[in-house]
Amino acid sequence: MGVDARIGAANNIASGSGTVRSDDQLPSHRAIDNGNPAIFRPKWLVLDDINIDLITVATIVAALASTIFLQTRPALSIGAAAAVLLPLRTFFPRPKIPEGLVLITGASSGIGAEFSYIFAEKGHDLILVGRNEEKLAAVKENVESKYGRKAYTIAADLSLAGVAQQLYDHIKGKGFKVEVLVNGAGLGGAGNTLDQPIELTERMTVLNCITLVQLTQLFGRDMIERGRGWMLQITSIGGWLASPYQNLYHATKHYARAFSEALSVELRAHPGIVNTQLMPGPTHTQFITRAHAEELTMMATPLTLEDPRQVAMAGYRGLCKGKRMVFSSWNGAMSALTLQLVPRSVHLTMGALMNTPLRGLKRVQEPEKDQKARGEDL
Repeated sequence: MGVDARIGAANNIASGSGTVRSDDQLPSHRAIDNGNPAIFRPKWLVLDDINIDLITVATIVAALASTIFLQTRPALSIGAAAAVLLPLRTFFPRPKIPEGLVLITGASSGIGAEFSYIFAEKGHDLILVGRNEEKLAAVKENVESKYGRKAYTIAADLSLAGVAQQLYDHIKGKGFKVEVLVNGAGLGGAGNTLDQPIELTERMTVLNCITLVQLTQLFGRDMIERGRGWMLQITSIGGWLASPYQNLYHATKHYARAFSEALSVELRAHPGIVNTQLMPGPTHTQFITRAHAEELTMMATPLTLEDPRQVAMAGYRGLCKGKRMVFSSWNGAMSALTLQLVPRSVHLTMGALMNTPLRGLKRVQEPEKDQKARGEDL
């Protein structure tokens, strides 16, 4: 079904399917020629997780300084710090449980499919977006048969320029009101940067960076108008790494991570909007084989691969708590932290070693391809 913004509005979500195709539409230069309107809405006195972290650091430093320089008894310093921090860390930020219609990109497999099942289990109707219509149909069948929720599927290649706007227009034309946006679509690639196809570079950048930002802008503005909404950006611990042999992929995740973190601060002006970033480590999904990364050391090392269901559940819980950032595992969090603390030369060497191919010595076991088979376990 082609995109047509004039399609009659629908009051409630109905089961069905649609297709978004890309015409040769490129962004206009008008956005540049007309200049940036430079609208600022700074807001600082907000009890969100950023300021709570700041208060935590300041309180700990004050307690240590009091003990060292003022000779305050350690028990008194610790007690005073605990009296300040425990209520903050326990009760704030207040949770905002997602409600309403959920749009999930990259929903045909892996983490995106698991998010579909989690949100359906929690009582949400869904719009599922992916490239593969057959796999989308299988996820839709699982959602509707296992959880009794409605799902609308849209086949779209979001790695093409202009498709984000077309997807938005299609959804608006159907009269759907997206309350929750999960930016889960991603594209990766392994190997030497200069040997990789230019088209792969372009599509990876469009999908992982441009499409993510544009969908956030388009649906985020609607959320601001309604005064509430939830956005979940799936980035990666790769966003913390300079990563030889996965250079392009991790560079795009740098971009997405920085964008999401800064957006969370800007959204202080709109307290009804939650923006959470989920940072998985290597996860056992088809992403690995599509990126030709099944022999990389970081993928094939035992116990490093995360379960996509657990990754998605960590993201859902973080979104419910209004978290700015969520690591999907302690292993991923410690890896990211370690690589920030070591000298840059060590960081780069470790990154290169993690992405070194094992040349047939070991490969990742093929991830689950068939969502019909996945449905039997739900």
